[in-house]
Amino acid sequence: MAAVNDGRMFNTPFNVLAGFRSRAEAERAARRLASAGVPASSVEVGPRRDAGGPIETAELRAEMQEELGANWALVTGRQARGALLGTTTFAVAGLFVGAVVGLVANLGLGMAMSLAGTIVIGAVIGMLAGATVGFVAGGGAAPRTGAGTEAEEFDDPRPLAERDVLLAVHVAEPETAERAAQMLRDDLHADRVDLVDAAGTPLPPQHDDPRPADPEGYWWNEAGRG
Repeated sequence: MAAVNDGRMFNTPFNVLAGFRSRAEAERAARRLASAGVPASSVEVGPRRDAGGPIETAELRAEMQEELGANWALVTGRQARGALLGTTTFAVAGLFVGAVVGLVANLGLGMAMSLAGTIVIGAVIGMLAGATVGFVAGGGAAPRTGAGTEAEEFDDPRPLAERDVLLAVHVAEPETAERAAQMLRDDLHADRVDLVDAAGTPLPPQHDDPRPADPEGYWWNEAGRG
């Protein structure tokens, strides 16, 4: 399906993009979709092109958005525990070190401020500095992936380059797009499934990375309007 000239990538408001490792898998998926009632004329199968066409561009955009959203939630339980422990430990250590520095500064420099005042100020500064260092060091020292199930949570998806064949479904009804996406995801085991509008903007349902700032139904209602 060729891109139109008004800023849209596709002629249809709802487009499902799926990546497969082989053309045989993609063609088998296309036949299954057709047998389930998806119009054969709306299904497009083709190899990934080096230059990148509308389908490749839209899929890459959807993947980049998902990765960007995922990067906001990279803190694991191990990191959180490490940050808490580091913050507490370094804050206590900084408290004592700062108090000692305040004591030495007052006695050695003959400061006009009272001894108690310099000790308190030194202790507060030391505690804040220690807490900052501990938070960064504690969270960073805890491995991002741990043993067992926690490591599995961060398994990377198959690289984009390994999905050699792309299947696209171009339809005008959101229900058909959702049904095709569910089949591709659950029954046909595509490496990746994305829904985009005519401009290539990712559409819901984005189960793993929802768009909480958008009003309910916004994207479905606005799809295809640029």
